[in-house]
Amino acid sequence: MSLLKELQQLTERTYRQSSGINLEEFIIGTGRFQDLRKVSCKESFELSDNARLFFRILEGKLYLAIYFSKTIISRLEKYDPRKGLHEKNIYPFMVFIEEINHGTHTALKFLAGEKEIETEEFIRDLELLAKIDTYQILKFFLAYFNASKKLEKFDKLWLRHHLFERANFTYDSDRLSTRYKETNCLGEKYVRYLDAIPSHQRLAEMRRFREWNYPVKMQYIRMLPG
Repeated sequence: MSLLKELQQLTERTYRQSSGINLEEFIIGTGRFQDLRKVSCKESFELSDNARLFFRILEGKLYLAIYFSKTIISRLEKYDPRKGLHEKNIYPFMVFIEEINHGTHTALKFLAGEKEIETEEFIRDLELLAKIDTYQILKFFLAYFNASKKLEKFDKLWLRHHLFERANFTYDSDRLSTRYKETNCLGEKYVRYLDAIPSHQRLAEMRRFREWNYPVKMQYIRMLPG
């Protein structure tokens, strides 16, 4: 099974939902990426070219396109995260997980009846969920390669450093800066909360949390201790 398929299925199992699609069929190359970027909003040119999810609804149908740069793919092929996580593959793996996560949640939300998928609220919700899910997936991979099959304290510190603390929010667009800073801060606080509750309660908590809209998620996290 491909790494992409594994990640899609892992996310769908986490939330006990199925998108009914294979995201591998929506991967595009550099040429198509450049074409889609040209017709996107001006802000999109500020975003990284390492990976991108494009989506739109046309005549009641959801259209998706997922792009990964050759740099990301080649690094993951050279340092397969299924053989271990380290400094040479943590960043490209994070990027890879987040885009697959965006695509999976977009499809699931569309199937659940959400049609306002181009709003800022929807996009921030995707970003927040991606931060949370990426952290959980990275924990899963790290624990697998430990002799004890459990996480060590340093593992969580290392993951939070790469996923949250190293994030850069420097954009010309105030909306982009606010979007990524806000979802990064909310995501970090929420995963710390998840780490603090008993492990057998985490899945139920994550499933309940996902069902709320973004304003409710934001308010909930801000009321959490810490």
